[in-house]
Amino acid sequence: MMHVLAYMLLYPLVMSDGVLTLGLKEDANISSCIEKERQALLDIKANLTDPKGYLDDWGSGEEKTDCCKWSGVTCDSLTGHVIKLLISLEGTGKISPSLQVLNQLQYLDMSFTDFQFNPLPIFLGSLSNLQELRISGANLSGPIPRQLANLSNLLELDLSDNFLWGGISFTSGDLTSLIRLDLSKNKLGGAIPKSFGNSSSLAHLDLSQNLFNESLPNFVGCSSLITLYLANNSLSGSVPDFAGCTSLSILDFSSNFLSGDMSNSVGQLSNLDFLYVNHNYLNGSIPNFIGCHSLSYLDMSSNQFFGNVPNSLGQVSKLTHLDFSYNSLEGVISDVHFLNLTKLDYLDLSFNSLALSLHGRIPFQLSTIKLQSCKLGPGFPLWIKTQENFEYIDISNASISDTIPDWFWDLPVYLKFLNISSNGIKGMIPNITSSFNDYPGMDLSNNHLEGRVPSLPSSLAAINLSGNKFSETLSFLCNFDTGLTYLDLSNNLFSGHMPDCLMKFQENLVILSLSNNNLSGEIPPYLGILSNLEALDLRKNAFVGEVPMSLRNCTRLRFVDLGENKLSGVIPKWIGEEFSELYVLDLGSNRFYGRLPSQLCWLHNLHVFDLSNNGLSGSIPRCFDNFTAMARRSFVDDMITSHTYSSTVSAPCRMYSGASCSPPSKEAQFLDSAWVTWKGTKRSFGKTGLQLLKSIDLSRNNLSGKLPYEITNLFELVSLNLSVNKLHGEVPKDMGRLKSLESLDLSSNEFSGHIPLSLAQIHSLSYLDFSYNNLSGRIPTGTQLQSFDNTSYIGNPQLCGLPLTQMCGVPPVVEKKDVEEDDSWKSYYTGIGAGFAVGFLGICGALVLNDRCRYFFFASLSYMMDWIHVIVVVHFGKLKRYFRR
Repeated sequence: MMHVLAYMLLYPLVMSDGVLTLGLKEDANISSCIEKERQALLDIKANLTDPKGYLDDWGSGEEKTDCCKWSGVTCDSLTGHVIKLLISLEGTGKISPSLQVLNQLQYLDMSFTDFQFNPLPIFLGSLSNLQELRISGANLSGPIPRQLANLSNLLELDLSDNFLWGGISFTSGDLTSLIRLDLSKNKLGGAIPKSFGNSSSLAHLDLSQNLFNESLPNFVGCSSLITLYLANNSLSGSVPDFAGCTSLSILDFSSNFLSGDMSNSVGQLSNLDFLYVNHNYLNGSIPNFIGCHSLSYLDMSSNQFFGNVPNSLGQVSKLTHLDFSYNSLEGVISDVHFLNLTKLDYLDLSFNSLALSLHGRIPFQLSTIKLQSCKLGPGFPLWIKTQENFEYIDISNASISDTIPDWFWDLPVYLKFLNISSNGIKGMIPNITSSFNDYPGMDLSNNHLEGRVPSLPSSLAAINLSGNKFSETLSFLCNFDTGLTYLDLSNNLFSGHMPDCLMKFQENLVILSLSNNNLSGEIPPYLGILSNLEALDLRKNAFVGEVPMSLRNCTRLRFVDLGENKLSGVIPKWIGEEFSELYVLDLGSNRFYGRLPSQLCWLHNLHVFDLSNNGLSGSIPRCFDNFTAMARRSFVDDMITSHTYSSTVSAPCRMYSGASCSPPSKEAQFLDSAWVTWKGTKRSFGKTGLQLLKSIDLSRNNLSGKLPYEITNLFELVSLNLSVNKLHGEVPKDMGRLKSLESLDLSSNEFSGHIPLSLAQIHSLSYLDFSYNNLSGRIPTGTQLQSFDNTSYIGNPQLCGLPLTQMCGVPPVVEKKDVEEDDSWKSYYTGIGAGFAVGFLGICGALVLNDRCRYFFFASLSYMMDWIHVIVVVHFGKLKRYFRR
C-alpha cells in the first residue's frame, strides 16, 4: 500500500492535467546525451511524420547535438541516459526498433500518434526499467505481446483507445508493481484474468468499452483498488462480493449482461462514492446502502429490480444523484425515503410503478426531476412548489387530473425542459411571463387544456401543445423569438390561416406539425424559406390550392404529409427532383388530378408512398422499381424515423471522469408517425412501425392500363393497395417474388386472367382482396390463399375453388333465357367450320388450276408410297429370318 501512495504522490510531478505534453525541458539535464542513444532518437524521428514540427529541434546540427535538450526528452542528470521520452504528434508512422537502444528508459509516452494499425512491438518487453508506458489513441492493432509481462517495474500501463484485440496476455502476478492499468476502448475479449481480483497493488483498473465476456472474477484481495471501470462489455453471470475492496471509490460495470441480485455485493463499502450498475439484467430488491457513508452517485437504471425502495435510503446523506428509472419497483415513496438527503440534486424514478406521497418538509433542492409514469395525482403535486431551482422537470403520464395552480408557472430562470404531457390536466393556461437564460423546451401535449393559447415565453426552443382542445387562431406564434426549432400543434381546434410570422423561424425550424385542426386557406409560399425543415405535417385540415412551388427549396425534407385536405392541381414533378431524402410522402385524400410524373421514381429512399383517394389518371409508371428502399433489405436505423432538433435537454455529467463537465446538450429527438391504410383500415404507425413498413397506396383514383411487371422487383414491399381504379390485364405472374408482402388489395379494378400461382408462396400474406374484378379459373392451392374469407374473391363470376362455394370442373348453372339471349357460342363454332372449308377448297383449287402444283403433289405422293413399301418389305424380311432361327 505504501508504494501505491508513493506513486500517487509522485504522479502529479510527471503529469500535467493527466496528459504528458511536449516541450518539457528539465533544469536537471546537466550531462549531455550518449551518442548511441542520440542516433536511436534520430531513427525514431525518421520513422514518424511531424506536420506541426514538434520535433524540429531533433537534428544533427552543432546547436542540436545534445539530445537531452530536445523536446520531449529527459536524461538522467548523472549518467546521461535517456530516461523519459514523450512523443505526442499529430502525424503518422511506426514505432522504430531503435527504441530498444534506450534501455534505461523509465517513462515512455507516444499517445495520439497515428501508427496506422501496426501492432504493438514485441521489443517493448525488453525495456525492463520502464515504470510508465502510455500509447493511447494511437491506432494500434493486433494482440498485446506476452513480452510485456517482463516489465516487472511497471507502475502504469495505458494502451487505451486503440484497436487491440485478443485476450490479456499477462496477469497481475507478472506485473507485481502495477498500480494503474488502462486498456479501455479496444477490441479485447475473453475472460478478465482472475488475478486482477487478487492484486494487492492495483489501484486503478479500466477495462471498459471492450468485448470481455464470461463472468467477473472474484475481488477478494483488492484492498488497494480505488477505481474499477468494466462498463460496455459483454460480461455475464452474477455480481461478485466486493467486500474485500475496502478502498473502492468508483465502481462501474454498467451496460453488460450481468444478472441476479446484488444484495450483499456493495452495501458495506464505506469509501464508495460512485456506483454505476445501469443497463444490465440485475433483479431482486434494492440493496441496503446504509453502510455506504460516502455514496454520492447511484445509478441502477434499466435493470429488473422489483419490490419496494428501502426506507434506509434516506440515511445515505451524501447522495446527490439517484436514478432508479426503468425497473419494476413498486410501492409508495414517502418523506422517510428522503429524510436526510439534503444534498440530492438529481432524481429519476421514471418508468416504475411507484407512487409519491410527500407531505412534510422536502430537505433538498433538485435541478433535475424525472418522474415520468409514476403516480403523482390525481391532484397536482404540491411539493413541487418547494423546488425553486429545477432545470429539468418531467412529470408526464403521472395520473394528474387537476388544474395547474398559478404558482407553477413562476418558472425558474435556469429552466431547460418542462414536460407535463399525457396527463388529464384540464382548464386554461394563464399568461406566462417567465424569462429564461436559455431557450427551453415545453411539452404540454395530450391533456385536456382548452381555450385560447395565452402569451407564452418568447425564448422557447421547442413547444408541443398537441392533443388538447386549444382553439382560435395561431397568432400567438408571432410572439416567439427566431430560435424555435420544433412546433407541434396537431390534434387541436385551431382555425384560420397560417400566419406570415412563421417565416421568422427560417434558420432553425426543423419540425412543423399542424395536423388535425381546422386550418384553411392556401399553404403559404413562404414555407419555402424554412430551409432546415425536415418534417412537414399538415394532414387533416382544409387547405386549398396547389402545393406551392417554393416548397422545393426545402431540400432537407424527409417527411411530408399533406393528406386529407382540399389541395388540387397536378402532382409537382419537383417533388421527385428536389426531395432526395424523402422517406414518407402522403398526398392522399385531396383533389389532385393528372398523370403520375415519372420524376417520382427518383425518390430512392421512399418507405411510405400514398396518393390514394384523388383524381389521378393514366398508367402506373414502369420505373417504380427505382424505389430502392422498397427493393433492398436494410438495417433498422433510428435516424430514418426521427429528427434531431435543438432543445436544452442535458445529459447527466459523468463526474468521475476527471474532466470538467461539458455544456448541456441541446439535442432531442422527434419521432415521426404516419397514417397508413393497413389491411383495409387506417392506422397510425410510429417509430418502430415506420422503420419496418414499406407501403404503396394508389387506391381510389382513375388509374388505367396494366399493372407494370417492374413492381415485382420491390422485394421488401409490405403493403400494396391499388383498389378502386381501372387497371386491367393480368396480374403479373411473378407477384410471388414479393416475399415480404403482408397486405395486397387489388379489388374493384378490371383485372382478368388467372390469379398467379406464385402468390401461394408468400407466407407472410395476411390480408388479400381480389374482389370485383374479371378474374377466372381456379384459386391457386396454398395455405395462405385458402385461409382468406370468400369476400376476398367475390365479384369474379368465373373464379372457382375454395374458399368460394363455386367448385371448379362443374359448369355454371345458367337459365334458358340467358342461353337464348347469348348466341356468341354459335359464332365461335361457325367460324371454325368456315375456316376449315376455306382452307380445304383453297388446296383443291390449287391442284386443279395449276399444272406444276398438281404434278409436284402427285409425284411426291407416289415417291412417299414407294418409300414406305420398301421399308415395310425389308423389315418384314428381317423378322421372318429372325423367327426361322
